[in-house]
Amino acid sequence: MEDAILPLDTALWNPDRTRFTVLFDPGRVKRGILPNRAMGRPLRAGSSFTIVISPEWPDAQGQPLASDFRKTYRIGPAIERALSSASWKITPPASGSRDPLRIVFPSALDRGLAQRAFTVLRGDSEVAGDVRIDQAETAWTFVPRDGWQPGDYVLSVLPALEDPSGNRLDRPFESLDDRDDTHRPPARVAFTIR
Repeated sequence: MEDAILPLDTALWNPDRTRFTVLFDPGRVKRGILPNRAMGRPLRAGSSFTIVISPEWPDAQGQPLASDFRKTYRIGPAIERALSSASWKITPPASGSRDPLRIVFPSALDRGLAQRAFTVLRGDSEVAGDVRIDQAETAWTFVPRDGWQPGDYVLSVLPALEDPSGNRLDRPFESLDDRDDTHRPPARVAFTIR
């Protein structure tokens, strides 16, 4: 896939250096932009590609890998619809418990963004707890540090939340709206603990 990856001057590691992010060049992906018009999208439904990690690339401790790592992906149809909180299945836990708040999404979200895009609020106060992403990035769980109190809560969602295709809340990647929506206030999704 010639010129498919966005060249960056920095490496996109998570803080504990266990996840490295590679971005497709938006100019190749987004319709109507010159690189896309000239070369087309790098991913085509029905095709496949393989990512190969060289054994010379160091692990999180700076040691070389024991061998190369390969992962092959088969490409499905493009997902070109905005994320919608109305399609999320929120399962509130019981009052007094430390059971997880669970949200299931109809399709995968970007794991790195999903880990930091959600905040649980009670009134104006953030509820402390731990987040886990599972089910191939289609489920988000939150376990509070203290037991759930009965009442109304809000799930605050940063506008930067995306799926792997770049679709955001209420805005598909292919949107013609050129406003920077990352400066919008967080979306608010209400739920109640009984």
